[in-house]
Amino acid sequence: MSWDEDERPLRAAELEALAAERLAELQAEGEELRPVVNRSRALANHFWGKAWMRQLGACESSGFALAPGRTLLRHGCVLDVQLAPGLIRARVSTQRLEEVELRLAPLDEERQAELVELCQGRIDSLVSLMEGRVDEAVLELLCDSQRGLLPEPSDWKMRCSCADWAEPCPHAAAAIYAAGGLIDADPSLLFTLRSLDPAALLKPTEQATAADFAAEDLSKLFGIELDVQ
Repeated sequence: MSWDEDERPLRAAELEALAAERLAELQAEGEELRPVVNRSRALANHFWGKAWMRQLGACESSGFALAPGRTLLRHGCVLDVQLAPGLIRARVSTQRLEEVELRLAPLDEERQAELVELCQGRIDSLVSLMEGRVDEAVLELLCDSQRGLLPEPSDWKMRCSCADWAEPCPHAAAAIYAAGGLIDADPSLLFTLRSLDPAALLKPTEQATAADFAAEDLSKLFGIELDVQ
């Protein structure tokens, strides 16, 4: 099944069929992929995932065009998403299979120091932080787009293999939403993405490294698989 890039836009069923075909082909070749598809209206179920989605809504209100990304996410077009410090890489299927790279600058030293100073002594454990069960003032700080972890439109640097000059293009927007799905399943990924060790925010007697929370433990904690499908 294939379509020329210059032909008519694909219908929803065609998008889904082509994405499924490509995904099967890549997996048959031995590729380790993390596909994300989310057809729920809420898009997130837990505190940090919801915070990410609310921030995207605020960004969209300021003219950051994200709606096409939600459509692609719902139709299973995000075939792979990988998060690393300051980096999201994704493969998104439309007429072609597009390669997306999104970069976020790490929080500067002053911003990190402020977060540590204001949060230390007010968070009991990594579990409570990951679940969003901490002091409301701390959560407001961590979710503040200028002082906390959630990015603003100007924070993103985007590159996509498609010919669309918009920022974000639909593929990049889909990757941003898919990243939110992974964060919803494993909130530690938000801290990884922003290059901030969550253990630095804990009470000194409770400090531990983020590595103490394996993916399987977080999966049990949040009751869902880390691959959001």
